[in-house]
Amino acid sequence: MGTEIRVLGLNSIEDYHAHLVRLDRTSRFPGTDDRAIDAHCLGLVASRAILIGAFVDGVMRAAAEIVPDRSARHAEAAITVENGFLDRGFERQLTERIVDEARRHHLNDLRVQEQSASRSYRIPVFELQVYAANG
Repeated sequence: MGTEIRVLGLNSIEDYHAHLVRLDRTSRFPGTDDRAIDAHCLGLVASRAILIGAFVDGVMRAAAEIVPDRSARHAEAAITVENGFLDRGFERQLTERIVDEARRHHLNDLRVQEQSASRSYRIPVFELQVYAANG
């Protein structure tokens, strides 16, 4: 199985939208219906969010979004993984990419939500590297 993790341009919002729609309805964080996902994706484009996709054989099966606040120093981030692709290391790999992008965009801290682990945490960027290394 070919796996690739990459930062997406906002022109790839359709891939991200399709990924969110494929999530189990109980684990969808933007909302449980497709209209909520439509609105969420429009908001991501408007906020200039950073999207990261994990592709398996060319189809996005896990993803992360980083949404900076107005100051562009703090951000909310979320990681989602489709059923059938949990426990394949995508959360760790996406967290590592979140760290890289947070540094690249000079973000001071993030609040990260992980759907599969049902956990949320807030950490300064300099501590994200420790998390990425130790999970």
